[in-house]
Amino acid sequence: MKHAIKQLSIFLENKPGELGFLTKTLSEGQISLKSIILVDSSDFGLARIIVDNPDRAKALLAEHGLSVRITDVFGVRINDVVGSFNRIVSLLSEKGVNILYCYSFYEHSSGIFIFSVSKEQFSLATQTMVENGVEIVEAQYFHD
Repeated sequence: MKHAIKQLSIFLENKPGELGFLTKTLSEGQISLKSIILVDSSDFGLARIIVDNPDRAKALLAEHGLSVRITDVFGVRINDVVGSFNRIVSLLSEKGVNILYCYSFYEHSSGIFIFSVSKEQFSLATQTMVENGVEIVEAQYFHD
């Protein structure tokens, strides 16, 4: 899909050392971690990561016994001003796009927001961003 960034979702047991095992495996495999968000429940955790080489990372993590899934997400860059995130959410909402989840990180005076939407709405979501002058962060920003 055009504008797709490959994100890995890794299921981890909710116990000490699991995140360390994940990051050590990536590091020893020469995989650069670009973004991470952790979600937990009482029994398991879910790490959503963006790395420089998602296909190699998936194979490496699977070799080490981790359950890994690749999902397409998209990223947008916005200025760090009041209302900028609301503008993006409103544009998507006006087109009927359901945001499954999102997360962000900041660089200097701008932020990059990563959005997950259904496969069926992916093109509509990214097209809406482009048509409204929102900068799409392309996959090569993260991936080799």
